[in-house]
Amino acid sequence: MTDLAQVLTSLLLIVAVALVAPLVSWTVPKRLVPEVVLLILGGMVIGPHGLGLAGEGSSIELLRELGVAFLFLMAGYEIDVNELRGAGGRHAAIAWMLSLGLAFGAVTAIGVTGGAASANGIAIAIAMTSTAIGTILPILRDRGLLPTAVGASILNHGAVGEVGPILLMALLLGSRSTWVSLVILGVFLIITLLIVRFTSRVKRVGRRLVEAIHLGASTTAQTTIRATVLLLVGLCAIATVFDLDVVLGAFAAGFVLRHVLPEGDAQFEEKLDGLAYGFFVPIFFVTSGMGIVVSLDGEAVIDLLAFFVLLVLVRGVPVWLASRAERRRDGSRAYSMRQSLQIAVYSTTALPIIVAVTQVAVSAEAMSTSFASTLVLAGVLSVLVLPAAGLVLGHRSDHVPANEVMRVVQGPAAPDGRTPEEATAPAGEHVSEPRRPASPPSGIRLPAGARTPAGGVRRPAQPDLVGLPDLRERVAPVAARLADLGAHARGLSVEESHRLAARLAENEQDHALWRERWHHLRRGGGTARAARRRRPRGE
Repeated sequence: MTDLAQVLTSLLLIVAVALVAPLVSWTVPKRLVPEVVLLILGGMVIGPHGLGLAGEGSSIELLRELGVAFLFLMAGYEIDVNELRGAGGRHAAIAWMLSLGLAFGAVTAIGVTGGAASANGIAIAIAMTSTAIGTILPILRDRGLLPTAVGASILNHGAVGEVGPILLMALLLGSRSTWVSLVILGVFLIITLLIVRFTSRVKRVGRRLVEAIHLGASTTAQTTIRATVLLLVGLCAIATVFDLDVVLGAFAAGFVLRHVLPEGDAQFEEKLDGLAYGFFVPIFFVTSGMGIVVSLDGEAVIDLLAFFVLLVLVRGVPVWLASRAERRRDGSRAYSMRQSLQIAVYSTTALPIIVAVTQVAVSAEAMSTSFASTLVLAGVLSVLVLPAAGLVLGHRSDHVPANEVMRVVQGPAAPDGRTPEEATAPAGEHVSEPRRPASPPSGIRLPAGARTPAGGVRRPAQPDLVGLPDLRERVAPVAARLADLGAHARGLSVEESHRLAARLAENEQDHALWRERWHHLRRGGGTARAARRRRPRGE
């Protein structure tokens, strides 16, 4: 068999696992087994340490690197920098620093080979402080938690728990000295900021270029996706040139992309999801499973369970304390006990960073392959157990209701004025606030006139019409909750979903009609200001 045939055969088995995994996950009640776990288990079965049906060559390795790059690109894109600058980001940073201190303390107490200052000890400590934001992102999206306050807190902890270990890997696990690594990180940061500045300038002065990119997005050119791939590969290449991990470049590309599209773009995000989660990301998880060496002896099982317990204590407890410390403006707790535990278990989920840090340690011959596989299996166990615990701890009050839609689905508000969601929330528990409007779902096809506009092109601010309610305020919450009003909604039929989608389309059309009339009045001299603006001088 030729090399090309071997590569294609391995790729065929990998993409077959990628297709079967979500189908099996959907058959499990409440989707307690995440798709990620099944992808890794499938890779373990077909890999060289399992049945030996698929192998890892240079071509598969390249696809794997692109997979992890797309995974962290999507993770960085979901991060709101403004939230990281706020109290939530500060609490997340403090929680991670506490986790880091506990991790090195645990490594010292255990007495790992080489000590806490060795590459082996540093790798274990970094692995215990990580959060798999790229892994839990699809889980949070499927469960409707992304646009909520609970989801925002998880993303804050995930962002810090992802960036922090990546930076420590670059500083402490590289072949260079710490000071040289710090200078290189600074140079990479400067390059990233220059790219951000360049994109901002292009948006201001390069209107024709921006318009051409947006016009080509809906054609076979797919210019927005090609520009995103250029940004991703460019920053990953720069990171590789500086001997940094690809993950750092991909994460930086996600931040730049969020800067370019601060309000999001539903059509663009749907295409990017298809490219990332449809092909590249599953390849990363399957190939990660192919590299795991399964050892079921007593010592390996003890190490696996011990590392899992340490992961929960070192990472979960500080996150829980930080969420309990957050306050609202009125001084009340931002999250209930149940919500704090939910944030903690989701934030403790770890896998991609564990895979990356163990690979670095194994390459440096500081960690054995068997022990690295044990740590990766502990990360797989965290992905299997902790999101299931988060689902058990979940409640309807964690989801943001759109009042207009919820009144249609669940009836009018309670006599005291509360929404149905607020009325069903446990006593003393606040309904989660929205983080940002969610993207329209892919499960409901809207009419062409009801598509969400591109986030990169903002509509000009319209003056308020006297006596006319702002229809955008009615449309936005409806669009934000459409994801929960499809086939997976609680107690909502497909017919009701279509009726709600049609109502959204009518609201959009009404808004466009009134906006056109307003512009017509302004162009025809309907306002005194416009009349004065057109009046010649001297009159």
